[in-house]
Amino acid sequence: MGIFSRKRREPGAGQALTGSRVDLARQLQAQAMEQAAAWQRAGRTGEVPEAGSMTWARQVMAILAPPGPGFVKRCSCVTCGAPKKLPSVRAYVYCDYCASLVDFDLRQACEGDTLPGPEYVALVNSSQAASQAAVAAGDRDGYRAIQERIFSAYVANVPMAVSHRARNDQGYRQAYVRYMAEAAVARAFDPAYQLLEAEMRQRVMGLRYTGNMLSPTVDPDSFWPMAGTLEKQIELSQAHYRSGGFASIDPDRGEHLLPKMAWSGFCQGWLGLLPTGAAARLLQQTGLTSEYVPVAAVDGQPRHCGGCGAEFTALPGANAIVCEGCGRTMHLGDAEIPCASCGATMTLPAGADETSCPFCQSLVRRAGIF
Repeated sequence: MGIFSRKRREPGAGQALTGSRVDLARQLQAQAMEQAAAWQRAGRTGEVPEAGSMTWARQVMAILAPPGPGFVKRCSCVTCGAPKKLPSVRAYVYCDYCASLVDFDLRQACEGDTLPGPEYVALVNSSQAASQAAVAAGDRDGYRAIQERIFSAYVANVPMAVSHRARNDQGYRQAYVRYMAEAAVARAFDPAYQLLEAEMRQRVMGLRYTGNMLSPTVDPDSFWPMAGTLEKQIELSQAHYRSGGFASIDPDRGEHLLPKMAWSGFCQGWLGLLPTGAAARLLQQTGLTSEYVPVAAVDGQPRHCGGCGAEFTALPGANAIVCEGCGRTMHLGDAEIPCASCGATMTLPAGADETSCPFCQSLVRRAGIF
């Protein structure tokens, strides 16, 4: 799950999201900013409040190196080995050749200012008692059902916090919700993880602050023990991923990015509260100081997404690509199909034999228009 850049909130924000301080991979991304603001002051209500009034995005952006126009994040696909060549405007970086998840871009994740809607906030807060009761009773099925409702609402209410694939790919969205719910069950019913949760709470409560209420700064000496606890949580979450067989239900097969996604969410929550030197050290130690290289000239073929009409480049030898505009996966082995009504050509989304022309809304099928 990607995360959402947000405004600072008053104490209590986000503690009720799933009942744990740090969640597995993409859930961590979505929640860490909420939780950081939640615990930075004395009040701890355990409920998600409404939006605050202060923005911290500029503080984070000042620390992260901007990619600049005409640059692409340096990374390679762990599935096919191809280097990333085409620029990405999303936090979730997908391969230009096989559409596998390649990397996660912290700076792109910091763009924007997205907040959860009131329906999601109400659902999360109202689910806490039932979640706690299910854990106390050892009711995994009941707890799983609650988490599935929460994550379904999360996808609907906070679309910028998850992969753009979830917007229009129903199969991906359903798999994502199932994966996140199962990961939440694994954490909630693991005594070792709950001990780490208690340790994290103690670390957070032990943080020391300087500055004023409007611009607090965390004392780095009190911060690093909390980062150490997160590292242990990440290691245990990785063990859950392997022992729980999550690779079979993770729609992005993103085990290689679990640590980076977890640290990304953590950094988004705390970078704005750290002195510049400590913030730079955190990025360096967690491997989040991304490198951007100039886009190399490539002999690609321009195509258009049959879902949203966005133009994309099909590189020589590429088999599939994820549309940056709408998140639909395009299989590139088939030729583009013309619309008999307006003449526009397009690539049909994977698994689709027909689509509404994104330019004139006429029905386009592989055999033509009817």
